[in-house]
Amino acid sequence: MSRSNFTIITEALSHIANKVDLHNHLNLQDINILLENFFRDLLNIIYKDRNFKNLNAEESNFTAIDLGDDKKKLAIQVTSTTSIAKVRNTIEKYKMEYGYEKLIMLYVKMDKPNRTNDINIEAGDKIEIEEWSIKDLCKKINDLTDEDILEIQKIVINQINPNLYDSYSKNIDLSGTENWDNLEQQDIRNFSDKITDVCPKINNLRIVKYSRDIASGEAELSRFSEREVRAMKYRIFEVCQDELIEFCENNNSKSIDIDIINELIEKYTNKACEIIEEKSKDYTYPLKNKDLLRKVVLALINDCYLSFDEKGIYA
Repeated sequence: MSRSNFTIITEALSHIANKVDLHNHLNLQDINILLENFFRDLLNIIYKDRNFKNLNAEESNFTAIDLGDDKKKLAIQVTSTTSIAKVRNTIEKYKMEYGYEKLIMLYVKMDKPNRTNDINIEAGDKIEIEEWSIKDLCKKINDLTDEDILEIQKIVINQINPNLYDSYSKNIDLSGTENWDNLEQQDIRNFSDKITDVCPKINNLRIVKYSRDIASGEAELSRFSEREVRAMKYRIFEVCQDELIEFCENNNSKSIDIDIINELIEKYTNKACEIIEEKSKDYTYPLKNKDLLRKVVLALINDCYLSFDEKGIYA
């Protein structure tokens, strides 16, 4: 369970880093302020023996640092700016009377900057300094117990988008993924070959349009977890195989027209929508909209898993 929760956390933190980067390009700084409490909550789970506070919410003004723990071990500066000038500015404004042992520059970026010199040279004797990225934070989270990872998952999902929590709290369809991985491609024809085998006179422009839909669908799917996509594809493959068997039993002609092809694709798509909707009661899938599920169906045809004739039926 914890591995799926950890995947959700890493994907959400990656989303945060990208969102912050976009806001910075648009010169919108409000998101940086909101993230102070977000990282405070994460750190309070990572460091159970300490209590981090948002120092900007304190009555006194803690210049140059945003978060601090009650044992004066760690002071945190949450920032998306990784320049050495930012580090120097933070160190210059840090006051010795704060009394923290270490200053962490927590960059809301996937990677921290590559420095040619030790960053502590900049700090001198004022304070020890470290630089963390989102990846560093993920490594710390990965070492936590299953219970702590689940708590962080709840914080991450609820603070990014509360509407996502119900779906993410469900299990990933691991059996669907495993069954997909065990499938052997039997019908090696691509989409064009399959459609011309049953409809030789089809307009090539229509094939081009189908191919464009397949490509755009694959591009959209690339934004989601590959494991969840494989599970979804297997469930769709499974029900569409039943539909193909029924079609072949009722169709005696070796040649069909484009209307029948479109009708079969529509039936495949409807079956896809029904099975994903039903399975979503117990499992989480990355998408449910009919347009993209239709493109998944077309991709399954192109990738040797479905067809318009008996050659595409799996024993």
